[in-house]
Amino acid sequence: MDPKVETKRSYGLMLFGLPFFLVGAGFLLWSVIPSLYDGWRMQSWLSTSGTLTHAELVASHSDGSTTYRAEARYRYNVSGRQFRHDRVAISNGGDNIGSFNEKLGLQLETQHRGNQPVVVYYNPDDPADAVLNREIRWGLLGFKSTFILVFGGVGAGLIFWGFRGKRTIASKEAIDKPWLARPQWRNGVIRSGAKGGMYAIWGFAVLWNLISAPAAFQVVGIWHKEGPIALLILLFPVVGMGLLYWAIKLTREWRRFGVTQLTLDPFPGSIDGDVGGKVQVNTPFKGGMLCRVTLSHIYSYTSGSGKNRSRKEEVKWQDDGYARIVPEGRGVELQFRFEVPTGLRESEEASRRYYFWRLNVELEMEGVDLDRSFEIPVFNTGGSSRYITFNSSTEQPSGVPRITAESLLPMTRTGHRKIIHYRALRKPGRSLGLLILGGIFAGAGIFLWGEAAKEGGMLYFMAGIFGLVGWSVVIGAIYSAFNSLHVSLDGRYIVSTRSFLGLPVNRKTGRYSNVLEIVAKEGMKSSSGHKHRIEYSVVAKLSGKNITLAEHLDSASKKNLVIKYFENELSP
Repeated sequence: MDPKVETKRSYGLMLFGLPFFLVGAGFLLWSVIPSLYDGWRMQSWLSTSGTLTHAELVASHSDGSTTYRAEARYRYNVSGRQFRHDRVAISNGGDNIGSFNEKLGLQLETQHRGNQPVVVYYNPDDPADAVLNREIRWGLLGFKSTFILVFGGVGAGLIFWGFRGKRTIASKEAIDKPWLARPQWRNGVIRSGAKGGMYAIWGFAVLWNLISAPAAFQVVGIWHKEGPIALLILLFPVVGMGLLYWAIKLTREWRRFGVTQLTLDPFPGSIDGDVGGKVQVNTPFKGGMLCRVTLSHIYSYTSGSGKNRSRKEEVKWQDDGYARIVPEGRGVELQFRFEVPTGLRESEEASRRYYFWRLNVELEMEGVDLDRSFEIPVFNTGGSSRYITFNSSTEQPSGVPRITAESLLPMTRTGHRKIIHYRALRKPGRSLGLLILGGIFAGAGIFLWGEAAKEGGMLYFMAGIFGLVGWSVVIGAIYSAFNSLHVSLDGRYIVSTRSFLGLPVNRKTGRYSNVLEIVAKEGMKSSSGHKHRIEYSVVAKLSGKNITLAEHLDSASKKNLVIKYFENELSP
């Protein structure tokens, strides 16, 4: 008998999404559809000559923007009867979407001053119903459609997820074995979130481009009015194109590989034991294939409040290595196993702050690569793999150099002295990326400061924020690019010198005999999508000071190798 699956719906989430949905539905039902209907029916209206009795371009100024509305009153004759009306266009409201209202208002003012006749379109079934301009404004409708899709889409999504709720399995067994309470984990076969992630990225990309597109169409007009500040608007469509590229890439990957299933061995994965298993991939086996696997222990939390709330992830522990690729039927099996140390947190239910475990699998292929991630159950069971005996962190595929502590350290020997030298510009790509990012923010800060000198107000605050963030990143990028570390080991003394642009800025010395322990420290962390990277440094702890021995170790197994090396090297 299958276990009972309970669904806990979130009515609070549904209520929260309802106002957003109603806003989107309101724009659709009371603005966009009526405008399209009026535009369609007005195309068959008849025309006659009319006389303007009033015409005015009304401009409203607020928050640095100007809204225009064309107003007019006119009279016209149909079959000997005189009518009066004041409808100018399909939409009679004011806006600043394009220059439609501004041009129409100026044109009507000119015609009124010159006593020029105007063309009036009237409903042949009801001549009292008339308009001067029956043009459908697709730009305005596109702008309003953004609200429909953004507010309506977000609201519908919140209502859907609230109604879908959280599915759990209620059983006595799940009380002692919480991993059995989740339907997606119960049988030990786990699917990646690739399909849902693909849809999510498509949705986000479409929404982003819908939001940014109307502003992009106004860049020329904003340039004429505000100058180069219009270029800042183009950053949003550029990001939108990047999101579309990402969505297309995920779609190509999904079409090539489809569903990939992970079977854990042991199940669940174990703290102070093994996390291992196999991933089935529908692709033919070929010699020279390489598959990199990364196991990450991640802390997920929300920061901020209200509309500024966002969810963030921080990697707490990580190891990586290679999977063993085994032919299986028409496809392949990607086998892996990691040894997980004690002291880490178990998988937890999603909440405001919780810990979870993620496995990333990257299979290099001709054309589209496989790149999948799985959220997996890891608990403190002490279990070991029954079928997989190798360790992925030390697995050595054909053509891949063997990893040793010496291969991880930029070390040379001079006589009995060992020199470890981390040169400047050792991570040029990272430093350049940070420099470009910081330069964009710093440049925006400088530009906004110049604009603030003309207009004042909040621009000074924005310029300060952009400048502070930008220059901080620029300074950090320059330091990361041009600092170096020189460590000398002569059998008795450790001498560690940090330099910037070749000039020593920090020098530490210690005896081997005074070293209390060799430990690792977490360094720089980065993330891209579902992938996280953490770097470790290795330091010697002495009384009152720490001496850095190694840097840029990008997995737990690598930093453990280096720690053991220095423990042997510095032992009395």
